[in-house]
Amino acid sequence: MTEQEVTEKTVNGRRLNVLITGAAGGMCRGVNRRLAGAGHTLLCVDLDLDRCKEAVDELRLEGFDAHAFAADVTRAEDVVRLRTDVKATVGEVHALVNAAGILDRKMLLDHDVDSFARAININLVGPFALIRAFAEDFLSADWGRIVNISSIAGTTGYPYPSYAASKAGLSNLTRSLLVDFWGTGVTVNSVCPGVVDTPMVIQEVRDQVPNKVPTGKIVDPDEIGALIAYLLTDDARSINGADLVIDGGATQVFQLFDQKQG
Repeated sequence: MTEQEVTEKTVNGRRLNVLITGAAGGMCRGVNRRLAGAGHTLLCVDLDLDRCKEAVDELRLEGFDAHAFAADVTRAEDVVRLRTDVKATVGEVHALVNAAGILDRKMLLDHDVDSFARAININLVGPFALIRAFAEDFLSADWGRIVNISSIAGTTGYPYPSYAASKAGLSNLTRSLLVDFWGTGVTVNSVCPGVVDTPMVIQEVRDQVPNKVPTGKIVDPDEIGALIAYLLTDDARSINGADLVIDGGATQVFQLFDQKQG
């Protein structure tokens, strides 16, 4: 793809600087390509700098504009340094996608307080820290897009309590932040995926998809990217404070499915 072709794919003539956390993860590889293909400059952030550079190199080979940064989103000093490095590289951030997260497959009696707190810190405190760090950019521009990657586990409950609690908190943080950006051109939304086609998904879960997802299909990361790309546009300016579920209809039929099987 040529520079001209990428530039022509801007959002309403606006080429955005988009910061994505957890950018080296399986889901974000699809999200990265979709957002880069829309003409945006990607600021890819991950705890693992080597993997982040690999993701960025893949994008650059296709002619996209991307930069790699290392940061632990739970460490205040890392977030401060990240903001400084990003501003030195591209200037202001126009959009933030909080995708860094962990799924700790522990049930109640397997958890201790420290492991529970670790999931909360990564999945909830980290996004708050990033939003807080870059809020000035959005407010000074009177425009911005914040997209938090939550989960259907935050709306339905889930066997792993640290994940469910952290994602429920992230969705409610999304709604609560509307007050802080009241009357501006900044929107804050959550995307809540179901089962997404990433290496994290175990085979047992994949095998259940045809019986538990009405579409019969696992969600492709590119679909998540397409939804986020739309939320970054001016056409999506009235979508604000929403939990946008993308799960093939799974959460709509959980109870029906259980009754039919019972």
